[in-house]
Amino acid sequence: MMFMSFSISQAMTVMYWGRLSDRIGRRPVLIAGLIGTLAVSILFGVCKSFTMALLVRLAAGVFAGNAAVMKSAMAEIADDTNRSRMMALLPLTWNVGSMLGSGVGGIFSNPAQQLP
Repeated sequence: MMFMSFSISQAMTVMYWGRLSDRIGRRPVLIAGLIGTLAVSILFGVCKSFTMALLVRLAAGVFAGNAAVMKSAMAEIADDTNRSRMMALLPLTWNVGSMLGSGVGGIFSNPAQQLP
């Protein structure tokens, strides 16, 4: 249910992020998405109930809806000689970040017990 809420809210907001980026530009939309993702990531770490965690996860999906904006910005930056390489880098960086983020999260889990 937790993963489903993220995907549903992301799917419902992706078109709005795209329209907003066409209206005000890619950079402000990407910055808003990054700040929102940072905020909900911190909030998810301090959730005390399932309901709060579910709502925060929904908000995370809303801010992740700008993934299509990242792809369109990369397509606008690239030319025909490097477009395929740039499009391949997006999932690569996403997966490397997921692996490193999980490791860092594991290191800092229960910091009061692990650190003096």
